[in-house]
Amino acid sequence: MSAAPSRPASIRSALSRIMAASVGIAALLTLGFASPAFAHDELIGSTPSPDEQLSTAPASVVLTYSAAIMHEGAEVIVVDAAGKDWTDGAPAIDTNTLTVPLAAGMPDAGYLVEWRVVSSDGHPISGTIPFAVGQATPLRSSQATPDAAGDGVSVVPLVVGGIVVLVVVVVVVAVVTARRRTTPPTRD
Repeated sequence: MSAAPSRPASIRSALSRIMAASVGIAALLTLGFASPAFAHDELIGSTPSPDEQLSTAPASVVLTYSAAIMHEGAEVIVVDAAGKDWTDGAPAIDTNTLTVPLAAGMPDAGYLVEWRVVSSDGHPISGTIPFAVGQATPLRSSQATPDAAGDGVSVVPLVVGGIVVLVVVVVVVAVVTARRRTTPPTRD
């Protein structure tokens, strides 16, 4: 019985390079899919600004985001301590700016802007902005906290990337193990 011919060193070297490249590509894909999960849009400015003390009631609330926001799902309310909503119409969106008109006659009091929008990457983001009119204190509410997933980090790309890397590692180990079993030792 004759032994199976051994593969030339150049073929083994090429297979090793292919395996290394596969692992590198899998790692890059994992990082490529995971990176956008950490780059969610965010609120970058507002009028009134957080904890601002205004001498007169504003005519509107203006929220500015780091990127375009979607029209669907945009919600804004401006409440006082009694829970009355002072918004006077639907939010208007112009790319990355949301404006909502306020009702006339807002008394001197503390208010809380509660907002929720869908960012350009499809993730909902939300938050609150306390402000006051006159000598009142900005309104704070334990019920009006940012979305529990406000950091916007999605684990799906990380899980998919981890599975891809795991599969590549298993394939590499299986190929190397199979080669060692089928390649007879060479005698020099």
